[in-house]
Amino acid sequence: MAAPSGVPPMRVLEELGINLSPTGEVTETEAVAAEGAYYLEQVTITETSEDECEYEEIPDDNFSIPEGEEDLAKAIHMVDEQATDTHILEQQTILPSRHVMQEAIEDFLCNFLIKMGMTRTLDCFQAEWYELIQKTGSDLRTLGNVPDVYSQVMLLETENKNLKKDLKHFKQAAEKAKEDLLKTQKERDFHRMHHKRILQEKNKLIADLKGLKLHYASYEPTIRVLHEKHHALLKEKMLTSLERDRAVGKISGLQATLKNIDIGHIQVPVIKAGHTYEKENSSEGPTQKNLREAREENGYKTKMKSERKDSEFPVDMQPDPNLTACTESLPTAKFDYRLNNIFRLHELPVSCIVMHPFRDYLVSCSEDRLWKMVGLPKGNVILTGSGHSDWLS
Repeated sequence: MAAPSGVPPMRVLEELGINLSPTGEVTETEAVAAEGAYYLEQVTITETSEDECEYEEIPDDNFSIPEGEEDLAKAIHMVDEQATDTHILEQQTILPSRHVMQEAIEDFLCNFLIKMGMTRTLDCFQAEWYELIQKTGSDLRTLGNVPDVYSQVMLLETENKNLKKDLKHFKQAAEKAKEDLLKTQKERDFHRMHHKRILQEKNKLIADLKGLKLHYASYEPTIRVLHEKHHALLKEKMLTSLERDRAVGKISGLQATLKNIDIGHIQVPVIKAGHTYEKENSSEGPTQKNLREAREENGYKTKMKSERKDSEFPVDMQPDPNLTACTESLPTAKFDYRLNNIFRLHELPVSCIVMHPFRDYLVSCSEDRLWKMVGLPKGNVILTGSGHSDWLS
């Protein structure tokens, strides 16, 4: 690929590189130029110095502290950063002048072909170029170098591509950060609302608790009065039990005294201790009727038998001298009795108790159809029997 004689190097560069697209294809301008003649005008491009650029200070109108970061340390840090940025902008830093590097024409063409991916064209160019050098000697070295503008354009294009890639990555990172920020804000709002709801429930519970305390405080006098009444009733119950025990002892003594009287056929009725009552205008049941008839028959037979065999008992016309000896025991004081032991003998209420006249024995009958003989004062059960089939009155 030899350069035609009499053609300047700039024309060769323009024919090779200017009218090519980034993909290496021929542009519309080249097609139009191939159809007709075109004119070129040589223009001298002066390189602008980068030191003459004027920098302007960025206004701080949009300076604000993000929401949720209103603490003093971060505010001071942001103020320091702002002051540092202002100080850097105020300093007019003199950038060093860039060294201009001249690039040979063949190097520029090779770099251009490599950049465009035209490997076969590159091989043909190198083969023909070095063949031309061998034929002509070192005359081609005097063609000159490529102006620095082309090198700068290529460098800027490469840098532009890299910056676009970085910009794409930064945009993706910014979008992801934006999504994370929105998600975090939603979670913050949710937790804030949940926190407010819990505070409201807490205040409501505190108010209810105070109301309950006041409500139950009004019951304390009533409960105190009920406790006092309960203790008074317990005391009355104990006194009643003591009086009942005293009456039972008195009745037991009277029964023992009457049993010791051996004069005449005196029938001493058995006195039962306990609450007794009679049912008025109540009809007898079949069991009670049979028992009554059996008792009448047994009494009649016993009477007839005694009339047949026994002689008449002489009528005692003289007064009994022992009647004056038996004096009624004076009632003891009310508070002389004291509760010592409590025995649980029956499962149902006790309807009758009898004390032995000479020994410390107690016989009790209950509605559970059992009678028990208990030794006092330990309360050990001596005998247990079932002598009745129904409750006793």
